Formats: sequence, structure tokens, C-alpha cells
Amino acid sequence: MPTFIHLPDPLASLYVDRFTDRRHLWLVFRATNIYRLVLASLLLAAFALDEQSRLFGKQDPRLFLGASLAYLTLAVIAIAGCYWRRPHLMVQAHGQMLVDLTVLTVIINASGGLSSSLNSLLIAAVAANGILLPMISALLAAAMGFFLLIGSWLVDRWHYAELLAGLERGPGGWEGFWTQINNTTDDWVRLGVLGIELFAAAGLTHALAERARRGEALARQRTWELLEVAELNQGIIRHLQNGVVVVDALQQIQLMNDTAREWLGALDAVPGSGLEQVSLPLARGLKRWLREGGAEVFPFRPAEHRPELIPRFTRLSGRQAANVLILLEDSDQTAMQLQQIKLAALGRLTAGIAHEIRNPLTAISHAAQLLEESTSGSASDRRLAQIAHDNVRRANRIISDVLDLARRDRVKPERLELVPWLELFREEFLRGLDHPAPEWRQSVEAADLVILFDPHQLRQILWN
Repeated sequence: MPTFIHLPDPLASLYVDRFTDRRHLWLVFRATNIYRLVLASLLLAAFALDEQSRLFGKQDPRLFLGASLAYLTLAVIAIAGCYWRRPHLMVQAHGQMLVDLTVLTVIINASGGLSSSLNSLLIAAVAANGILLPMISALLAAAMGFFLLIGSWLVDRWHYAELLAGLERGPGGWEGFWTQINNTTDDWVRLGVLGIELFAAAGLTHALAERARRGEALARQRTWELLEVAELNQGIIRHLQNGVVVVDALQQIQLMNDTAREWLGALDAVPGSGLEQVSLPLARGLKRWLREGGAEVFPFRPAEHRPELIPRFTRLSGRQAANVLILLEDSDQTAMQLQQIKLAALGRLTAGIAHEIRNPLTAISHAAQLLEESTSGSASDRRLAQIAHDNVRRANRIISDVLDLARRDRVKPERLELVPWLELFREEFLRGLDHPAPEWRQSVEAADLVILFDPHQLRQILWN
């Protein structure tokens, strides 16, 4: 039997979409935590291997080492939380955002502050958080990172002013602090550039991630729609009265509906079966059609007890241009349909002729009625008028029967007392004869016999 795709109801599909979205977000969050783990490991490895130049942690090695170890530990805990999925994803994501901003600011400060080459790590962290967090949270992360950098720089300027005061090379306290701030215009430029980069990274990554999510949702929706259309097409093909077979370039069956299976006697055929294994005459007809480029097809009979089939071959278009669609028609059904069409046309023609005949009959009936009602006419004239009138009624009744047959009206049975009805029909029948009346015999067992029958059809049966 053909396999059909079962599609869930809209609520179930909506649930699946939301579940898929949550699962995708958890995977992204897990990937960012693995990135944090790798980053912390690389920072610790660089710190351990570079003891002489101290490229990382040159300003405060102990603070750098402690912050890197804390970052590594928190990354491991975050990865465990990804698998446990407790607490909620957004709670973990916001918590990890705070960890990134705080720890990376400390690491940057321990490595030289604004002059350090690790400032890009903070930009990368804000960008990574922008993928998962809402726009407001992403911009808030950029603002917090910017203010943490400013705070770290101000603290660094304060300590530097105190250091100069201890060496008696400048004023200390607030005066030295303001002096350091006024003398470091380059740092203000660096802070401004870093702030712009932070906000740009947050906005762009969030916009790109949101666009990717919308594209994925649209693709998933289109996939569901295509599956629905495919299921609908398969359902239509399955219930077609004609047989449908689709074969590829190797004449292997790709699709076959139930009608074709029954007619060809291939109830066990599966997709991928060879057409020759299912029906050798059909396979030969297809080869001939392909070889001669649309040659005339001939009917064939799969077996003695099977109907005679008329194959119609059509090459598909598009990506399935190599496939061929085979429509199988039952020749008996086709002939019956043609016969029904002819009978319907004949019925319409008969109805038209009957209507045309009825017009002169109406005029004859009217003239006979006037002649019958005339007081100057003799009894024989009135008798002739009565005969004409009765025959007109008979002709009208025949026309009505023909029209009823053309319209195929429903039978309307009535309760008929058979003996009186037959007497009336006998008189009507004898009046309509132009030659001497034949011998009439009727025999009804019960004089009060009542039957349930359509009087028009009974009259038509007796007249015929």
C-alpha cells in the first residue's frame, strides 16, 4: 500500500515549532558556553607559557590568574546547566551575560586596561549574548560593558595618580586624579570607539540572529505547507477512478495508486519495483512510446479476468522531467461514459422535438374543443371532434412521458383501485384507436384490489 505522510493538527505543529525553537536556543547557548570554556583555557595557557613578557596580566598577574580561573569554573558550571536545563534558559543567559561583562572587564584591566589587546574579547562577548537575548537585553549588555570599561579606566587612573604621588612625581588625591583624566585624551577616544563597537556588535548580531530565526520559521512553515500539499496530492491520486503510475528513467515505479494496483494485479508492488515485473505489456508500450516519440498506444488486458486498459503516457516537467506519468483507463468504463454522453444528448434532442410537437397539438386540441362545443354541428361532427380531442390528449401524454424519461423524474406511487382504473384505461384506449377495437379481456382476482404504483408509468407500460 502507498505510504502517506501523517501531518499533525495546527496546535501540535505549533507545539513542535516552539519545542524546536527552544531546543535550537539551548544548542546555541551550549555552544557559547563551550566558547567560554575554550577562551578561559587559552588565557590560562598563555599566562602560564608567557612568564617573561607577560603579554596577558602584565599589570596585575594575580588578578588575571584569579579572574581566568573563575571564568573557567563558571563556564564548566554553565555547561552543566545547559544539560540540566535548570534554571530557565533566559535566566542562565542573563546570568552568563553578567559573568562575561564582569570577568572580562577584570581581565582587561589586569592586562593593561584600554591599551590591552583583549578589548575585543568584551566585544565578542556582547555579540554572543546578542544572539540569544532580546534587543533590550542586548543593548543593556553593551551599555553595561561600556560603563564597566569606564569604571575600570577611572579606577586605573586613580591608582596611577596615587602611584605618582607616592613617588613625589605629581599631586595625589582628587587633584592628581583630575590631572590624569585631563592628560589622557587618547583614552577618551578609545572609550568612545569601544562604546560604538559594543553597541554596533549588540545590535547587528541580534538583528542577524532574529533574521535567521524568522527565516528558519518561514522555511519550517513552507515545509509544513509543502507536506500538506504533498499529502493532498497523494490523497487525490489515491482516490482517482483512473489508474496512476509514475516511473523514472530506469522504469522503476515511484508512485502507484490503489486503482492501478488492482487493475494490474500488483497489490504487493512497492516503490522501486521494475515496471516489467508489474506489467510486461505496459512496460513494452512505454518503451515503444519513448522510442517512437509519442506513438499511438493500444489497449491491453493484464489478465483474462482483468479489465481492458488504455494507457496514456505523459512526460513530467521540472525536476522530474525524466519521470513519466502513466494514466490507465478502463476501456469498458470509457465506452460506458461515451454511451451515457450520447444518451444524454439524445434525451435533450428528444425533449426539444417533443416541445416542438406540442405546439401544433395545442392548436389542434383548441380547434377540436371549439368544434365539439359548437351547437350547429351534427352528432357525427361532435363525435369526430371528441376523437381528435382524445388523440391530442394521448399525444400530449406520450410527449409528457418522453419528457419525464428525459428528466428522469422520481417515481411517484399512488394507491390505485385496479378494476376501476383498468375500466377507465380501456375506454381511453378504445377511443384512441382508428381501427376496429380488438378483443379486450381482463381478469382481477379481487374486485376491490388496491395496488401502490405510479399511474403514469402503469399507463405507459400498458400503452407500449
